[in-house]
Amino acid sequence: MQVVAHRGVLCVMEEEKSVVVGVCIRAATPDRLIQICVENFGPDELDEQSEEYCRVFFLMHQWFMKSEELAQAFIDFYQGCDETITCDLPDCQHLPINDDCPVQQYKVKICRAVRYWIQQNPVHFAMDSPLRKATDRLGQLLLAEGNTKLKQLVDLSQVPSYDWMRNMSVRNPSNHNRKVSLVFNHLEPEELADQLTYLEYKAFRRIHFSDYKNYAVTASLKENPKLERSIGLFNGLSQWVQCMILSKTTPQQRADVITKFSNVSKRLRVLQNFNTLMAIVGGLTHSALARLSKTNACLPSETQKTLMEFTELLSSNNNFSNYRKVYHQCVDFKIPILGVHLKDLISLHTALPDRVEGNLINFRKMAQLSLMLQELTRLQRVDNIPVDANMDLVNTLRLSLDLNYTEDEIYELSLAREPRGSVSSPTTPTKPVMFADWISGVSPPDPNTINKHVHDMVEAVFKNYDHDKDRFISHAEFEAIAGNFPFIDSFYVLDADKDGMISKDEMKTYFIRANCHALRNSFKHAFHETTYFKPTFCIHCTGLLWGIIKQGWKCKECSINAHKHCKDLVVMECRKGMAAKRTDSISNGSVSNDLTYSAKRKISQRHKQAQLLAQSSENKAGSNTGMQNNQNNQKDQVFQDDGPREGEFYEEQHLLYDRWLKSEEAREQLIAENSQLRARLEVANDQILILKSHIGVIRQNTIAFILEQMDALHMQRDSEV
Repeated sequence: MQVVAHRGVLCVMEEEKSVVVGVCIRAATPDRLIQICVENFGPDELDEQSEEYCRVFFLMHQWFMKSEELAQAFIDFYQGCDETITCDLPDCQHLPINDDCPVQQYKVKICRAVRYWIQQNPVHFAMDSPLRKATDRLGQLLLAEGNTKLKQLVDLSQVPSYDWMRNMSVRNPSNHNRKVSLVFNHLEPEELADQLTYLEYKAFRRIHFSDYKNYAVTASLKENPKLERSIGLFNGLSQWVQCMILSKTTPQQRADVITKFSNVSKRLRVLQNFNTLMAIVGGLTHSALARLSKTNACLPSETQKTLMEFTELLSSNNNFSNYRKVYHQCVDFKIPILGVHLKDLISLHTALPDRVEGNLINFRKMAQLSLMLQELTRLQRVDNIPVDANMDLVNTLRLSLDLNYTEDEIYELSLAREPRGSVSSPTTPTKPVMFADWISGVSPPDPNTINKHVHDMVEAVFKNYDHDKDRFISHAEFEAIAGNFPFIDSFYVLDADKDGMISKDEMKTYFIRANCHALRNSFKHAFHETTYFKPTFCIHCTGLLWGIIKQGWKCKECSINAHKHCKDLVVMECRKGMAAKRTDSISNGSVSNDLTYSAKRKISQRHKQAQLLAQSSENKAGSNTGMQNNQNNQKDQVFQDDGPREGEFYEEQHLLYDRWLKSEEAREQLIAENSQLRARLEVANDQILILKSHIGVIRQNTIAFILEQMDALHMQRDSEV
């Protein structure tokens, strides 16, 4: 190591073995670091080693000084050239036209250094207003000296605006007119992976150098909204994966969703989007899903193999060695796992001091940090990504990922889907080994962000599903899009005015309330087990409350009804004092009387259309007409107390009847499935009996063989005697 002092003061420490090729400075004062940077810019292009030093210096200078201070230092060096630089030319006035003047040559070096800074890190000048002002002062100084050539070197007119880094929301107007389904069940895994990659890319590249530095220094997300937003997106995606799977009622349905997300993971691996890949695989391997033995038994072997490969790739063993090896082999577009590199930043910052003996800047540490921060900030320089954004789908996904659930809520739902059958199941939710500590402690998005996301999502839904452009969503259209939001309430909950259609305001109000944690207490209901004497439907899943007694649970305050397994999932606000009127309108299907004329007219039109469809289906049915009439008579008997009165328009009765028929069909399917399972159980029992008999035969043969061997040993021993 070589130590250099100036006027008795330690100013630079050099080392023989460098961390980064070309960076041989171990420590130095800020002024000496700036001088070394300027001296690297000669009349020729930068060599590889000099460029590497300048790259590290301009990238990392914000760690130990402000950009405005660095720009002011360049101005001070420029103005002090006459005193610090020796000129041996006789009678030299140090004019700009004299290219042989050492003073002018040093000024050129300074301006070329500033130009290199602008070219390599334009975001610094776009986001830092004081830095722009300082650079303008340098330009004015050059103009005052008549140095027009050098003024062009420090010109900022071509610096991009980087407005997208100032905004928290993801928006990018897309010129593509392709139609993509917004329904999760109809969405191709490749398309879903592409849109998630677009979301990740837009959130990731907004994180500035200062955000990474603040997190490394404080190890906290406080007052770091951009970094918190990116981590919140990671957490929201992982929870959304779990909820989408647990929203399905049968093991096979859940296995199908897992298979779909497995295919999404494959596409993410091709796109080299490791951060989103980690979020999805982390959700799929979470303990709330890993304990679902019946669901896992339905998974295809290929899906299980894929999950095992990705779990191994993203494992935290040996400090994520498998991931690091694969990531460094990737080229072109790639998104790193944010949490892994953030922990590296914290570890390195904690291990090495910013300053060493003599209060020198620890530039060796800066060089090591630059290797990490270069990877984290490289996306800010990438404008072309290998995916095309569909903003309608992006807005829908973005709101889905903003729905927050706690670990306990998800785990309780997992227990409801497949109750604990043995002591081997964990009693509390646990996270897989691949999760890092940094994902915890992230607060939900702020209300303004939620409101904007809700607005964009609702606009996208009405743009794609409001076919008649009447600004309303029908029941059939709602059922098509509800699959994107696990545990969303029924159509009748969102239809607040009970006119048979959902308006934009009704949909926005519902999602804003569902996301507003400040109003969480107002969503608590006082449920108690209740016996119903007429057909009643669940407010959450719209299913019939089956049974003879104690069929469901009823809120004491607002009188809504729900299944036992649905009552904790209701997102509807508990409105006290509206019990009787609200219960009749929601549970029993009747409509409130205070409807507007236009609402009644629309309901009447839809009711007539439903009757025409029913008549046409009866004509097609032919021989089934008598059976249909009997069922209609039964329906009239069941609902005769709640029949429509003269002067009112209703469409709810036939919808309730349709739901009842669907529930009957579902019940018959469950009975048939139960019969099949019983038959398979009997076959399995027969196989067990056969195996037991085989075990008995094997046991007898084994004992006989042992006895024969013992007799042979006895005979051999007797013969030897």
